[in-house]
Amino acid sequence: MIENYHFGRIVIDGKTYTSDVIIFPDRIREEWWREDGHSLSLKDIEEVLTLRPDILIVGTGNASLMRVPFPVAHTHNWSTRMY
Repeated sequence: MIENYHFGRIVIDGKTYTSDVIIFPDRIREEWWREDGHSLSLKDIEEVLTLRPDILIVGTGNASLMRVPFPVAHTHNWSTRMY
């Protein structure tokens, strides 16, 4: 469970992470980096896509700078909602 979030820090199940993470149902992948700064590519989430998720939630960061390009959002016919 995500317990807390501040710029540069997220607390999940009592553990503090200071880098980007991917949260899977059974584990957390630490120190995840994207190819291109604040833009998400299909290569960035290859590991996630192999699991064929029904839902993909992408955090945009404290300043909402993260972008999800159209091809990524529609690869698996996910409905796209930005909050």
